Amino acid sequence: MKTLITQLGLGIISVSIFLTACNQAPEGKKHANWADSSFRSDTTVVDTSHRPTELCFFRLEGTSSKDSTFINLSILGNRVTGKYSWIPFEKDSRTGTLTGIKRGDTVDVVWHFAQEGIKDTLRTVFLLQGEQLKQKPFSVNQQTGRQFTDDKSAFSISYQKTDCSLQR
Repeated sequence: MKTLITQLGLGIISVSIFLTACNQAPEGKKHANWADSSFRSDTTVVDTSHRPTELCFFRLEGTSSKDSTFINLSILGNRVTGKYSWIPFEKDSRTGTLTGIKRGDTVDVVWHFAQEGIKDTLRTVFLLQGEQLKQKPFSVNQQTGRQFTDDKSAFSISYQKTDCSLQR
């Protein structure tokens, strides 16, 4: 009888230890509702510390500064996405998306755009410099008539930083 009581006591202690261990969060998996009885194993903890950095820039040029360019960059790690809109006054605009990479302060992207109903792409290279974004200008291949970015060119086109909510 004494052995049965001892075994029953040890069983209760073992079950208590097991239940206590089951209610503790694994290292790095702390959740506010972990001990809450309504916590479900399919609940996902969302990490919001890895959101992209969003930067926006604009440039006015041309006669009476009526030609405008707007650039929106979304940077997460070294991955870059965004929008690029070149809107000359009373001419066909060229608007589209950007995809590419960031190396240091240099942003190397492909601009996927449409102009006059034709879709095309153009490699574009930017430099992030303080409150400015600088771009290498486009050159024209004389044989094909297509624009391209010459890697030997200087970053000679400047854009000013702006509030991204103004571009939406």
